[in-house]
Amino acid sequence: MFCPKCGAQNQNDSAFCMGCGSRLAQVSSPTQTPAQPAYQQPFAVPPPTGQKNAVLAAILNFLFPGIGYWYWGYRKVLTIPPILLFVLVIVVEYVIWWFTFYAGIIPLLISVFFAYDLWVKTTGQPGWIEATR
Repeated sequence: MFCPKCGAQNQNDSAFCMGCGSRLAQVSSPTQTPAQPAYQQPFAVPPPTGQKNAVLAAILNFLFPGIGYWYWGYRKVLTIPPILLFVLVIVVEYVIWWFTFYAGIIPLLISVFFAYDLWVKTTGQPGWIEATR
């Protein structure tokens, strides 16, 4: 038998609960289940004010390499401003695409690398590219 007050399991012929000491009512069914606490849904905690979105930063860095670093607050990436890095990467990707028509995967891999590096930085790890705030 289970105590209806605290849910502790007791012998079927017990008069008092072994857990809380309250008087147990004798019931005809020995398979009584313990009282289940009501489910309480956890409340949502809003993100801190001014917190930037890590997913948005990684997407920006994928689409516009360097801009995601700027969004996340880095002022220097590889010792140059993120905007200049963006221009340099676009020029390098264009040259690669222009001279190697079938190697269009290379600019894509460059963008993926920059996006993943920033994603790693948003988790607090150093990443592979030097960046300072």
